[in-house]
Amino acid sequence: MNTRISLLAVTALVIFSSLGSYAAPKASKKSSPASAASQPLSQARRLRLLRTESLPARLKDGGEPEGGPNALALEKFRNRAYPGTDIPMALTQAARQSMAHVHAESMAGIRGPVLGTSWTALGPTTAQYPAVLGRTGAAYIASGRISALAISPVCTTTLCRLYVGAAGGGVWRTDKALASAPVWTPISSTFLTNAIGSITLDPSDSTGNTIYVGTGEPNASADSSAGQGIYKSIDGGNTWTLLAGSQFAVNRSISNVVIDPTNKNSIYVGTTRGIRGFSAVIGGGEVNPPSAGQPVGLYHSADGGVTFTALWLPASVTPGAFSQGVDAVALDPTDPKTVYASAFGVGVYRSSPTDKAGAFQKVFVSLGYNVSAEDYYSRSVIALTTKNGHTRMYVGDGGGNGGPPNQAGASVWRNDNMNQPASVLVVAGANGASWKNLSSPNLADPGYATYNYCTGQCWYDNAIFTPAGFPDTVFVLGSFVYPEARGISNARTVLRSTTGGDPDPAHNNRTFTDLTFDATSPTKPNSIHPDQHVLVTNPGDPTVWFNGSDGGLMRSSGAYADVSSACATRGLTTDGTTACQRLLSAVPTVLTSLNTGLNTLQFQSLSINPKKPTTELMGGTQDNGTFRYQGTKIWPQVIGGDGGQSGFNATNPTIRFHTYYGPQVDVNFRGVNPLGWDWISDSFRAAPAEAWSFYIPAISDPTVAKANSMFAGLQGIWRTTDNGGVQSSLDLHCNEFTGDFAISCGDWVELASPTGVSDPHGNLTSTFYGSTKSGGVMANITRTPADTSTLWGATTTGRVFISHNADSVSSSPSANGSSVTFTRLDSLATNAPQRFVSGIAIDPKNTNHAWVSYSGYSAVTPTTPGHIFDVTYNPVNGTATWTKIDGSLGDIPVTALVRDDKTGDLYSANDFGVLRLAMGSTVWQSPATGLPSVEVPSLVISPTARLLYAATHGRGAYSLTLP
Repeated sequence: MNTRISLLAVTALVIFSSLGSYAAPKASKKSSPASAASQPLSQARRLRLLRTESLPARLKDGGEPEGGPNALALEKFRNRAYPGTDIPMALTQAARQSMAHVHAESMAGIRGPVLGTSWTALGPTTAQYPAVLGRTGAAYIASGRISALAISPVCTTTLCRLYVGAAGGGVWRTDKALASAPVWTPISSTFLTNAIGSITLDPSDSTGNTIYVGTGEPNASADSSAGQGIYKSIDGGNTWTLLAGSQFAVNRSISNVVIDPTNKNSIYVGTTRGIRGFSAVIGGGEVNPPSAGQPVGLYHSADGGVTFTALWLPASVTPGAFSQGVDAVALDPTDPKTVYASAFGVGVYRSSPTDKAGAFQKVFVSLGYNVSAEDYYSRSVIALTTKNGHTRMYVGDGGGNGGPPNQAGASVWRNDNMNQPASVLVVAGANGASWKNLSSPNLADPGYATYNYCTGQCWYDNAIFTPAGFPDTVFVLGSFVYPEARGISNARTVLRSTTGGDPDPAHNNRTFTDLTFDATSPTKPNSIHPDQHVLVTNPGDPTVWFNGSDGGLMRSSGAYADVSSACATRGLTTDGTTACQRLLSAVPTVLTSLNTGLNTLQFQSLSINPKKPTTELMGGTQDNGTFRYQGTKIWPQVIGGDGGQSGFNATNPTIRFHTYYGPQVDVNFRGVNPLGWDWISDSFRAAPAEAWSFYIPAISDPTVAKANSMFAGLQGIWRTTDNGGVQSSLDLHCNEFTGDFAISCGDWVELASPTGVSDPHGNLTSTFYGSTKSGGVMANITRTPADTSTLWGATTTGRVFISHNADSVSSSPSANGSSVTFTRLDSLATNAPQRFVSGIAIDPKNTNHAWVSYSGYSAVTPTTPGHIFDVTYNPVNGTATWTKIDGSLGDIPVTALVRDDKTGDLYSANDFGVLRLAMGSTVWQSPATGLPSVEVPSLVISPTARLLYAATHGRGAYSLTLP
C-alpha cells in the first residue's frame, strides 16, 4: 500500500482502485475481477474471474479467491499515513511505548482496578481443512504463515529440535520434529512483538542452544509487520535478551542474522521495511520511510551486537530509488570475510577483501527488474555452497510483475565459480558467461521445470536452499502455478534437484522434480500450501525437509516415488507429457502436516452466532479461509481462500455469509455444510464498477425485523433484503461447487442510487457529498438492534454518514434502495479528523449518538488530533458535536472499537493489544491479563453473553468474560 511510494509490491493488473483519490494499484495473480460487465457468467468464466487461476472447479486443485498480500499492503499504508504520504518512525515507536506504559500502570493498579477475569485463548490449536475443502480433496491441518525455520545440528528420532518463526505468532519450539505429532511450545512471550523474520543458530555453538531471532517479517506483504530488534538466547530459547545495539532494526523487519563461523562476535543483519497496524476491513497500516534515520540495508556488528554500523544501503545503488530493503545475506563458505547481499529491485552485491578493497559490487543482475514499470520489487534469493574447491551460488530471480508479457518469467541461475572478480561476474550490465540459466520457457526443454516458478509473487513467495555438504541438491520455493495443477505439473510450488539443476540423463533429462503433492493417493494426495517462504533439511539427511508457508509447516518422509505414469491420463501434448514425466518422477511418498498445536492463524475478523454466543463464531484468516469456533480449540474450516468478514442471520443463524478478498461474498442457507456456499456477488460487477477495499466491510442486519438484509461497502453502501436472492435459485444456479451460473447471482443494490448501481448519489466518496475528504472507499458499516432504520457508515478518508431510513424500499424493483438518504456528519464539525475510520459503536438508547475511532496518528493531522470521539447528531437543527475522549490513550492508532451496552464501557484495539475505558472514566487501561502483545484488527462483543472476543493477527482468537 503505497501511493507511488511503491510500498509493497504489486503484481499483474488491478482493475479497480481501492482508493478512488489515489492511483490504482496493480494486483497480484490473485487479483481483482477483470470486467464490470453485468451479464450472467458461465461457471468456468466466473471461476476465472473469482480466482484468476483458470481452473475448471475448486475441487480440482482449484485456485482460491485469495488476493495477493501486496494488494492489501498498498491500502494499509495509505490509510494509516492518510492524509500524508508517509509516517516518521518516531510516531510508531512512541505508540509502542505508550501502550507499554498503559499496560504497566494498569497491571500495577495505578489506572484503577482491572477486570477480575483473564483473557482465554480459544485456539485454534487444530485448524482443520475438511477433505471436501482440501486443495486436492485431502484433509489438512493448518497454522499461520511461517517466515523462519531453524533446526538443531543433530536431528534424530530421539532429539530433533526445530524452531518455527511465525509471521505474526512468535517463536515456537519442539524437541521431536521427527515425531508423528510434535508437541509445540511458544518461547517468545517476553518479546515486544510477535512478528518474526529470521531465526539463526550460532555456528560456533555445537549444542545449538545459542539462537538469534530477528523480529519483523521481511516478505514485503501487506501484513509483514515491523519488529522490535534482535533477541538472543543461550539456553535454547528458555530465556532471551534484546541486543542493545539492535535499535537500528526497531520498526524495521529483519531478513537475516548471519554469524561469522570463525568469529561469533561478527554479526551481519539485513533489514527491510515493515508494516505497523491494520483493521479488519483494510487496515490503516503504515510503512516506515526509508530515510527516517534508520535506512534499510545491511548492518554489521564487530562486538557481538553491542553496536551496529551500516555496511551497505540499497539506496546508495540507485539514489532516489525506492527499495524495500535487503532480503538476503550470506557469507562465502570459503571466506567468511566475503559478504553477499541481495536487495529488492537491485540484484545481488558482494564485498570481498580481494576485490576492489571490499567495495560492494554487483555480481548478479536481476532480469526480473523492470525500470519502465518502476518495479522495485524484483527479488533475487541466494544460496551458497562449495564444489570442486570453488564457491557455488544458486539464485532464484523474479520480478514483482511475474512473467510475460511484462517481463521475463522467474528463473533459477547457478554459478560454479564465484571466486572471480565482480567485473567477470557482471559484464557491461549483464550477467557474465560463468552464470548458467537453469530455466527455460520452452516446454520441451528440461529447464522448463523452474520457469516462472514464483509466478507473479516473486517478491513474496521466493526462496532457495542448498543443504550444507550436498552442493548438487537444491530446493526452489515459489507459488502455485495454478493452471498447471494436475496438468503439466502438480503446481510446482516446491521443486528439488539432486544434479545442481542440470539435466539427468539417467532420468529422462529431468532437472527438478515437483514436490507439491505426495504419492499417498493418485486422486487425493496430501498437498503443501500454494505460498512458500522457507525450507530446512535434516542436517544428517537432506532427503527429509521441513517447509514453512502461508499454511504452516509440512515435513517430507525422506522417500520419493515415481508417479509419472499419471501424466498419460492428463490430456497433454507430447512436450507436455515429457515435462510432466520429468517433474513427477520423484515426489515425496508422504507429506505430513505438523501444525497441530501451532496456534498462529492470522485472523482478520470474528463474528458471533446470536443464538449461540458462547459456542459458535466464524473468523476469516489470511490465506487460510474462514474457520468456525464450536466451543473447543478444534476449528473446522468452513470455506477456503482469503477470509475477510463473516456474519449470521439474526433470527436464523443457519443462514450465514463470508467474504473472500474484494467484493466477493458467499451465503450459506445450510449452516455448517461446507458445500452449501452460494455465490451472490455478480451485482458488484454491474457497470459502472466501483472501487473497493481488499477486505470490504460487510455485515448482517442485527435487527430481528430485517434479519434477511445484509450490507456491503464499496464506494457506496450496497444492500440485499433477502440474503442475496431466492434460496432455491441460488442453490441451483450459484452454488460454488455445483452451480451452473446460468443467471446473474446476487441482488445487491446501492443505497441512495436511482439506478441501483454505482451513481454519485450512492457513491458516498463522490463530490456529490462535498469536496472535502472525497475519494477512498467505505471503511465501516454499523447497524444497531435498537431500530430497523439507523445505519452509520464511514470512508477511508474520514467521512462519516448517518441514515435514518436504511431499510427503505422504493417501488421500483430495479432501484429498491433509491429512497434511502444519507447525512454527512464529519463536515458538521471542525475537529473531525481526516483519517481512516476504524470503528463505530452506536448508542442503542439514542441512535443519533455513537462513538467513532480512527487509525493513523494525531501528529499527522495536528489541527484535528484524536483517536476516539463521542459523536452526537441533532437532526432537528442539523448540527453535530465531536468530543475527543482519548484521555490517557496517547497517540496510538486504533484498529477497532466496540461498546459494552450493559455497562457503557468502551473497548479499543491497536497494534499491541486491547484497552478499556470504563463508563465515566477518562483513563484507558489494559482490561485484563492473558493477551499477548499482538496486533488485534477486530473486536466483537456479546453484551448479553457478557463476552468480548478479539481476533489477533498471529495468535488465534481470544475471549474475555465481562463483569
